[in-house]
Amino acid sequence: MADPVAAWVTLIGLGEDGLAGLTDASRKALAEADVIFGGARHLALCAAGARGREWPLPFSVEPVLEHRGRAVVVLASGDPFWHGVGGSLAQVLDPSEWRCFPAPSCMTLAAARLGWRLEEVTTLGLHAAPFEVLLPHLADGARLICTLR
Repeated sequence: MADPVAAWVTLIGLGEDGLAGLTDASRKALAEADVIFGGARHLALCAAGARGREWPLPFSVEPVLEHRGRAVVVLASGDPFWHGVGGSLAQVLDPSEWRCFPAPSCMTLAAARLGWRLEEVTTLGLHAAPFEVLLPHLADGARLICTLR
């Protein structure tokens, strides 16, 4: 578990309700952030202003690493570790460097809306993969939830 005192990166899962849906700890991290990374929609939901940095295309976590030691917030849709940036950052950071405040993932919210058991659904992050990744999963009766850019 990350030491919240030593962590310089805070991953925050964000819902469509923006700031209103965040915990006090998430709001505090946002208020204290020197730099906030996320997609344009996330940055707008959090009113990141001049502190906001959009993800580069193609996607890379390198811009986050350039701010090592500063107070950095990384915004993600829902759970940063479900087809999100959390896994990418955890591969290159020591566990003591980050902390995470997840929210329900977009996959969880979609399954809940559809009434589908998430364990019976194939989930694909097509926002960061070629659309062709979907093809082997297409079959009669298949239940798929996919993110798209």
